[in-house]
Amino acid sequence: MLEPRAEPAPTVALADRARMAAGAPETLAAARATLDGGLVLTFDPRDAEALAAPATGTMLNLGVAVERGGESAEAVIADLARLAVLAAELESETPGAVTLGLEGLLAVAGADLDKDAVAAVAALVAAAAADTSATLALTRGPAPDWDTAQDEALDTLKARRNRLRTSKHPAGQQAGSILNGLARARRPRRHAAIGLFVEDAQARLRLGLGATRAVDRFQTADGEIGRRLHPVLAGAIRAAGGEVEGAERWLFGRRTLAEAPGLDHAELRALGFTDIELAAVEAALADAERFDAVFSAPVLDPGFIRDVLGLEDGDGPLLTLLGVSEEAEAEAARWVFGHGDLGGWPDAPAGIAALLADPEAAEADLRRVIEPFSDMADATPEMLDWRAGPAQAARALSEAAMEQRRAVRLVRREAPAGRLLELPTVEPQPRVEAHRPSPTPAPAPERIVERVVERERARRKLPDRRKGYIQKAAVGGHKVYIHTGYEDGELGEIFIDMHKEGAAFRSLMNNFAIAISIGLQYGVPLDEFVDAFVFTRFEPAGRVTGNDSIKSATSILDYIFRELGVSYLDRHELANAAPDDDADGLADKPQGEAVPAARFISKGFARGSAPDNLVVLPFGKKAEPEPRATTTTQAVACPACGDFSLQQRGPGWVCDTCGASPGQIGADQG
Repeated sequence: MLEPRAEPAPTVALADRARMAAGAPETLAAARATLDGGLVLTFDPRDAEALAAPATGTMLNLGVAVERGGESAEAVIADLARLAVLAAELESETPGAVTLGLEGLLAVAGADLDKDAVAAVAALVAAAAADTSATLALTRGPAPDWDTAQDEALDTLKARRNRLRTSKHPAGQQAGSILNGLARARRPRRHAAIGLFVEDAQARLRLGLGATRAVDRFQTADGEIGRRLHPVLAGAIRAAGGEVEGAERWLFGRRTLAEAPGLDHAELRALGFTDIELAAVEAALADAERFDAVFSAPVLDPGFIRDVLGLEDGDGPLLTLLGVSEEAEAEAARWVFGHGDLGGWPDAPAGIAALLADPEAAEADLRRVIEPFSDMADATPEMLDWRAGPAQAARALSEAAMEQRRAVRLVRREAPAGRLLELPTVEPQPRVEAHRPSPTPAPAPERIVERVVERERARRKLPDRRKGYIQKAAVGGHKVYIHTGYEDGELGEIFIDMHKEGAAFRSLMNNFAIAISIGLQYGVPLDEFVDAFVFTRFEPAGRVTGNDSIKSATSILDYIFRELGVSYLDRHELANAAPDDDADGLADKPQGEAVPAARFISKGFARGSAPDNLVVLPFGKKAEPEPRATTTTQAVACPACGDFSLQQRGPGWVCDTCGASPGQIGADQG
């Protein structure tokens, strides 16, 4: 029951609880360091110092003490604690911390998971150990740092005594009596810290204590490792009126295909198996863990696989090639090899179903119960999925900080046995009759010649005279002009003009537009550009004026590709305004008013074929007739850039596009 050992000093780090709970940037760095158990993360300097101090540990099997102690189990547990402290004192040369690992907590809690009983037993172990340490201090001297630790130790004794005032358990009452005496006498201790947690997998295995899981691994007398249903879970099932044999069949399987769902002996006979092959399969199932090791050579004769089944060993999983479905194979595998846990056992007693489903979580809850009675925090590793990465570890650290945990240590589980990469299922080959024609000489191997053909991509050039439109808008107060060129309704080029932004920025935008235009002409879909540049975020950004569909943008590129997506791809989800809200001033006109065609058709592109009196009437809109306007206004083209954006500013004219100021507009138009 006792196993003294030297506890190595753990690697301990101190973290800020509030920042860890909030997911601060250092949480990810800490997660990478703690992911494989190489670091213990604490949140209190006292816990960090206690864990980092050298300690001598002893493991106590409380399950054996409860089983053999009977009515005097409390006295046995107290004697074990005293003996463990004496053994630790003899083991260590200098006084330091002592740890008493409490194993068998589920046996103490019982099938109903009595947490009060576990807390009472833990308090008794801690009190008896403290009393023995105080007795040793009378002859061997107190701990070197006792003068600085005695006030904190006295406060801890009082807090534990207050916790036990309502305890009805005999162990709790006995622990309270010991703590009262220690608090009144204010006796110094030989050990400044007494912990209740020891993590040593090898020592646990030697004591016959496997991990708290449904499948318990233990070491036999001749040194072999065996598997069994965890004795504590078996006792809980028996006490709750359940069937232990049924739990073992569900857990470890039946190791036979007789009456197996999905794939039994009748199914195998229909596939061509005889009694000889069935006997070989049944013999191999006793030690196998997967069907792949059973339904293959050397269990099955290669001649049977080739001549009777018409297959070649090594072409793939034999059952898959024979046409057995994945569902049927998985159902038969659970019947033969078991489920591996009791989470879905249909015959589980209702009172202990949660315990059987996740015994590790149940024991973790019990460790939280005994942690207040330990001077050292619980650094038992918390198991993560074997595929967990830093993000999952960071989430676990944040949750531990929010749950007020004293220490956290993370370890990934071992990868499951077998293949980790599942290849696609191969289509089953048609079965071939047993009688084959006489073999013919194998033909000479064909020579396979592989030729790599590189297809040249052609560039679609636009005609010299092309159609397009110019969209003027302002993003965050910065003007931007988009010129488009298209042929047969498909966008082929864009130009981006910005003014008063500096030569470097304008040149960069112009070259960016050239790169996009070349990509479009080489066949890159416009959708790809839109998805790549929409929602990019940089200045200038904000409110958009001058566009009838787009009212805000996160950047210039976001606005440009929103406009192209709405105009050329009908992606109206990119618009953030109703199309009727015309930012160019059309919405201010009464509905149904005729609009000069010059606003939509370039006279230059039409080479004068569009007369001045040609107008565009909106269709499908009814409005009251308005009196015809007596005057019309024609747009004025800039002689420098050709854009219809020349405006009169006082006595002169200024182009809103290029900023030119022609002296005499009449002379330029002439």
